Amino acid sequence: RAKNRDGGRAGEPAASPDPLSSLKEYFGHPGFREGQEAVVRTLLAGRSALAVFPTGAGKSLCYQLPALLLPGLTVVISPLIALMKDQVDALRTRGIAAARIDSSLDLEQTLEVYDSLRRHELRLLYLAPERLLSAKFLERLESVPLAMLAVDEAHCISEWGHNFRPEYLRIARVAERLRVPRVLALTATATPEVAEEIARQFHIGAE
Repeated sequence: RAKNRDGGRAGEPAASPDPLSSLKEYFGHPGFREGQEAVVRTLLAGRSALAVFPTGAGKSLCYQLPALLLPGLTVVISPLIALMKDQVDALRTRGIAAARIDSSLDLEQTLEVYDSLRRHELRLLYLAPERLLSAKFLERLESVPLAMLAVDEAHCISEWGHNFRPEYLRIARVAERLRVPRVLALTATATPEVAEEIARQFHIGAE
């Protein structure tokens, strides 16, 4: 069974609530990169956030660290299977209970993840946006305490952008249905108009 590094179940908060000490403990970093701490503290305060960071600037830490400090499951939406696999492998290496569900898994592997989900053993679950089209899968998520929804490549929600993906429009509705307490939208590129649309769809800054 997958467990958290501190031995607790995913519904329990991690041992250390301090972001900086947890950053050092789990990821071995002496400090935050520019912009990361503000995003992390916004999420820990219970508010949603939009993070527009260049590629390689450490967007993933903005949801991975809060996922260890908040009670419940963090769901990460990404259209990039290779990225999901790399991040899950890296998190598991650090002793963090993470899993992914995508088209590269066989039935047995997928059922294994479902079992971990049902037992509330996961801290992070990575999904392709298409997975949210499944009513049966959403029923599974409804039975799990959720801490956060992190949406990578969030600019794909914009109908005016050249990377528009219709399934991304559904994510905001799913977040409302699941009553997700906070959303983190992440992108490396967003015009002011696209950033405004992302914020509007996910009610970021509306508190």
